[in-house]
Amino acid sequence: SLAENIFFRKLGPSYIEKCFRWAHQADPDAILLYNDNKVEGMDGPNKSKADGFYHLLADLLKKGVPVHGCGIQAHFNGAGVGRNRPPTPRMVKNQIHRLGELGLTVNISEMDVRVSQLDPNLRQIAQRQIYRDIIAAALSEACFDGIWLWGFTDRHTWVTHFYHDDEPLIFDEDYGRKEAYYGLREALSSITPNGIVGANVPLDSDVDEEGNSWGHIWMQPEPEPSAQDYAESARSEQSDDDFDDDDDGDDDGDDAGNDKPDWEIPQIT
Repeated sequence: SLAENIFFRKLGPSYIEKCFRWAHQADPDAILLYNDNKVEGMDGPNKSKADGFYHLLADLLKKGVPVHGCGIQAHFNGAGVGRNRPPTPRMVKNQIHRLGELGLTVNISEMDVRVSQLDPNLRQIAQRQIYRDIIAAALSEACFDGIWLWGFTDRHTWVTHFYHDDEPLIFDEDYGRKEAYYGLREALSSITPNGIVGANVPLDSDVDEEGNSWGHIWMQPEPEPSAQDYAESARSEQSDDDFDDDDDGDDDGDDAGNDKPDWEIPQIT
């Protein structure tokens, strides 16, 4: 379901369709993309929103709305659980594939990987694997046409002002290359001559040949459900943005940025 934001309240549920038609009317040659967050994995932690993203685009195209491609933002939290758990490469590949079957191009539009809530010994391990494996999976799909990182150095990152202190990018605060840089480079090498498609990342399963789940070294266990969790599950499904992303039921500020719209710029003093 659509979030009841200012555009929904002022223009109605067809505001997305209207905006694309108006943009096309203003510039018929413009390439128009629909971009959203937490929609990266088919059958993943945010399955309902990922499905909604797909069906929204399918419906727009069925109506003849001029949409040419889409962006999946990829703001990941390596320590996330529940709806905030990173999707596996298989989930990302499958989501990109079905979007491509609609005739759309797909890009990763805002990637960064938060790791500060992991044990310090696991942070670079997790970050390198997420960058490497997710991008390698994306590059294996013919419709995938671009990668944008949401910054390049930890010295300047929106995460610090929107969530908490973190190190989400591929260069550190002194502009040194991190393990994530080499993971990204390895993923990109999979499309070079003699490169290995998928960079040896399992793309049809969430487990490796030894039966280990993807990310098992650093992935955090799901917490035991509380009484409040059971009460939440009994309610009718709400918009994804109505949930506290750390899934503990508390507004503890850990993911305080999740309820803010993407277009709200925090004031930095």
